[in-house]
Amino acid sequence: MRKDLLSAQQAAWNDLARPGSWWTADERLELASIARLAIADPEPLPPWVGVSSTDRLDPAAVPAVAADAAYRIARHAGTMTETVYRSVADEIGELRYVELCSVVSAVAAVVSFHRAAGTVPPPFPEPTAGEPTGERPDDVVAAELNWVPVAAPADQTAAVVQAYSAVPGAMRTTWTLARAQYIPEDEMGQPDWMRRPDGLTRPEAELVAARVAQLRECFY
Repeated sequence: MRKDLLSAQQAAWNDLARPGSWWTADERLELASIARLAIADPEPLPPWVGVSSTDRLDPAAVPAVAADAAYRIARHAGTMTETVYRSVADEIGELRYVELCSVVSAVAAVVSFHRAAGTVPPPFPEPTAGEPTGERPDDVVAAELNWVPVAAPADQTAAVVQAYSAVPGAMRTTWTLARAQYIPEDEMGQPDWMRRPDGLTRPEAELVAARVAQLRECFY
């Protein structure tokens, strides 16, 4: 396996155990554990059943609505609607919702990679003490084409990479993974980019990405 890929995934995994902008390390790790449970659940709950209402989980660090959202996003992302988003965000806050999504997506990336490779994901690190940093861009505005707030200026095109822009730490983790798993951000506009001469061409990589997105019912 490529060293840069393993290094990026380890960095994202370690980041789960550090305080974020809006969640403590303990809270982030609980959300991460719920996401991992959802992904590996042999008998997944239907999307309309909150995991906190079952005996599979008794959330200790995060509100029940956050636990339910983490499970649903990890297992049934295609069922998320703006109404569902709003019901969760109204209770926990919009930027906390954004960070929750970033935790779930990081877990999904690492766990799914190990599943495909036939290996076992690493255990979660021990949590780092400290309070959430409260880090945010100077100007957060309502999105034009996404549901969640974004860093100004508001999105003018349907760019999926803008979704985490109001939570800088989430953006950093996302790009740490994306540079290794997909393409570096400064190469996004290069249709002939290749990671190595004998690797996938950009069109081939996009075809794979589009097929995976369809199978995963990706909004974008």
